[in-house]
Amino acid sequence: MFGRWRMRSRPDQMSEFSPFRSASAGRHAAAGGSPAELNRLGVLLKVQGHQDEAAEWFRDGADAGNVDAMANLAIYLMAQGQNAEAAEWFRRIGGQLGETLAARLSGTAAVDNHACDRRLP
Repeated sequence: MFGRWRMRSRPDQMSEFSPFRSASAGRHAAAGGSPAELNRLGVLLKVQGHQDEAAEWFRDGADAGNVDAMANLAIYLMAQGQNAEAAEWFRRIGGQLGETLAARLSGTAAVDNHACDRRLP
């Protein structure tokens, strides 16, 4: 699941993304419509085993432009076998990784045989 590191008051103090303590706290925070909070609630629900409900919150966050929610939704869709829609979300994320994943899911990726043949020392 995707979430961002959060900056504390000083740049040298970083904390990991953490979901809400409870679903009710998450729903309260997500009610404000913040895309990041929508994604955080989805993460909490997914961790608790509520994948379908989590996907609804990921979709809301993704529709609002949260890149982490887009990635989480795309991963959920892949698990459901909905590769075409997952590819669209990866395409919206953009960047080299998003474009590569979208192309592979769409079946339009050219395989780089040299990259596949690399071996670790």
